[in-house]
Amino acid sequence: MEINLSTIQTTAPWVLLGIGVVGVVAAIVVKKIVGKIIALVLAAVLIFIGWQQRQQVIDFANSVKNETCAASTTFVGIEISLPESWCTPAPTPAPTSA
Repeated sequence: MEINLSTIQTTAPWVLLGIGVVGVVAAIVVKKIVGKIIALVLAAVLIFIGWQQRQQVIDFANSVKNETCAASTTFVGIEISLPESWCTPAPTPAPTSA
């Protein structure tokens, strides 16, 4: 295969310009896709961490229900206060005579 010098001089700049445009468009598309993927992964991680913290607080609250609330827990570093109704012991049933 043989190409003339004049073909190189006239065609090569257009081919290189086309490759450059395709490269820029591809970079923009990849950047947007990768950006969206990174945002989705970050959101998924934050949701996972928040859900774990939420479950930990709920488990703690259920474990101290109807007991004294001397202990406390935190949600993402924020102190959680439990409702007063959770902190009063449930009335004990009166013993029945047999």
